[in-house]
Amino acid sequence: MCGIAGIIDLRKNNKYDLHKKVGSMIKKINHRGPDYNSIFQNSIGCFGFARLSIIDLSEKSHQPFQSVDKKVSVIYNGEIYNYKKLKDQFFKNDKFLSNGDGEIILHLYNKFGINFISKLKGMFAICIVDLKINKVYLIRDRFGIKPIYFYQEKQNNIIYFASEIISLFSNKEIAKELNYKEAYRYFKQGLVNCSSETWFKNVYQIKPSYFLEISNTEIKEKKYYSLEENIDEEEDKKGITFKKY
Repeated sequence: MCGIAGIIDLRKNNKYDLHKKVGSMIKKINHRGPDYNSIFQNSIGCFGFARLSIIDLSEKSHQPFQSVDKKVSVIYNGEIYNYKKLKDQFFKNDKFLSNGDGEIILHLYNKFGINFISKLKGMFAICIVDLKINKVYLIRDRFGIKPIYFYQEKQNNIIYFASEIISLFSNKEIAKELNYKEAYRYFKQGLVNCSSETWFKNVYQIKPSYFLEISNTEIKEKKYYSLEENIDEEEDKKGITFKKY
């Protein structure tokens, strides 16, 4: 488990120092990743990461993962189960700096663009910052195992995001107000909802199998995976033996 957080400032000629704010956000979720913290800022915003070292314990797996020209940056929370298979399939001759699973995201994005998501198997919340096209992608895994929450300050065109809601509330601009509609639905149905709603007003979650594409002109919510469309009953029957009792 790790933690990610950030502030995406879509205003033109952004010269504000957001480092302190993101530092406070990361501090709130440091329990998710006490082994290493990092913060970086660019023309799009400021982004932070709290690491819990699991697969590659070395500093080579510190995030962000960045392209050589620093134009593409990746921070993420989770685990990519098929990273070794993806390395063998697409990057046999490429040099990786680490032995961890997260660096594969950077290489896949550089090769396939945002369509790389369909190749990932795992649990993840990913933030990709691409200065070449001035876009940020916030991506949640197929089944929503790893959380990612966000708040949009529409007046100033600023978006805050984090692995936990408590991190968002470290910013005074975000009011802690109960979302009565969602609270009522939960107590009535007794179920956790997979919509974008949360228990807090104006605080949303990215839905499972979805990602946000954020540019200086708009925010698009896009679905990249459908369980129904990927069920193959004939394939699923292979290798299954039924015993008679």
